[in-house]
Amino acid sequence: ATGETKFWDTGNKGATTVGESNTIPTAETCPANPSGQAALLQTRYIIIKLASGTLYAGEYVKTDGTNGIIDMGREWTSRPTKLRGWYKYLPQPINIVSNELADRNLKGKSDTCHIYMMLGDWDRPVQVRTNPNNRQLIDFKDPNIIAIAQLQSGDTVSEYQPFELEFEYRSTSRKPKYLISVISASKYGDYFTGGDGSLLTVDEFELDYDY
Repeated sequence: ATGETKFWDTGNKGATTVGESNTIPTAETCPANPSGQAALLQTRYIIIKLASGTLYAGEYVKTDGTNGIIDMGREWTSRPTKLRGWYKYLPQPINIVSNELADRNLKGKSDTCHIYMMLGDWDRPVQVRTNPNNRQLIDFKDPNIIAIAQLQSGDTVSEYQPFELEFEYRSTSRKPKYLISVISASKYGDYFTGGDGSLLTVDEFELDYDY
């Protein structure tokens, strides 16, 4: 909203340099809250390369050629126990594979969506770069990670389905400074690999706490 602090961002600014946006709001909301809007993320081949539909907590910094530079994370200090939400997913067979992943035999397999949230004690947002010449992605073994919750699925979910993910804490004594949350229609989107047309819709994310 105008005058408010933005929490979420997308890769739209990169994708729309060569085509239409592939992450948009939709009125197809989940049964838990039929009003308002949900987020629709589509993986699509846009003229020169595959662009995964993405939504994340953070900010798109700039476009590097046909690649993106993103600052992942928003300031956060609490310790949730679960992430809940709703999603539906229509994966397509992986038909575009980058040279970097050519040895994984991914072509023809079902695309996979990836939803994850992590808490960490980084001193600043974590920068992600998708350019192969200086690629820097989220490291799930990063020692700064305090807790993580994630969902990965290649199954077709044609109607909204609720999910509940428990945070796995690697430390209960350290206090978080940042929260990173990523939603992607194609797990290997950072490598421009996935199924053209894979469609992920998400709605009503909430965090649970034990007091």
